[in-house]
Amino acid sequence: MIKVFILGMIFGAVMQLGFLDRLSKVIGAFLLKDLTIPKALLVAMGVGAVMLYSAEHFGLIHFHIKPFYPVGIALGGLVFGTGMVIVGYCPGSMPEAVGEGRMDALLGIISGVIGGIIFTIYYPVYHNSFLHGPTLGAPTLTDLFGLEGLAKTVVGMAIGMSFVLLAFVVDRIERKYILKEESKDSAKTGHVFN
Repeated sequence: MIKVFILGMIFGAVMQLGFLDRLSKVIGAFLLKDLTIPKALLVAMGVGAVMLYSAEHFGLIHFHIKPFYPVGIALGGLVFGTGMVIVGYCPGSMPEAVGEGRMDALLGIISGVIGGIIFTIYYPVYHNSFLHGPTLGAPTLTDLFGLEGLAKTVVGMAIGMSFVLLAFVVDRIERKYILKEESKDSAKTGHVFN
């Protein structure tokens, strides 16, 4: 429990220091005008993959991959994206925003809990309906390539490092095109960036 608490504090600190819980960052990401959130997600996925594959290789953890469920992923993504646009926060940033005193995020948390309860109640109906769709096993990319042992670890870590590298590429693109355009626009209107 203490480990989870410490990890939560680190996560919250990173979110707050990076302003990743701000509505302006969320809107900027959707409009492709501020790529802070996509860059942070790429780094988190990359570092996470490197750490997970390393930990699995040394026997510290074991993967328990859930079945690939395309319909559920599509429906979940639709609900997640819609909720994020309406509330202006992702689920991870809402508790942090409430902790900072932004009570609009509390409505998002309450709505999420109510939605989860409703889904739990009606899950048997959904599970037996045509909407459920098939599951396609539990493949990872390394499983699809038939990799085991050290080869699996190396490829998993390489995939993770490629996400981190992609974050730097996205940052370079943002600096070259997006921020340059904003500087030109501000020069035309007489506003100056700090």
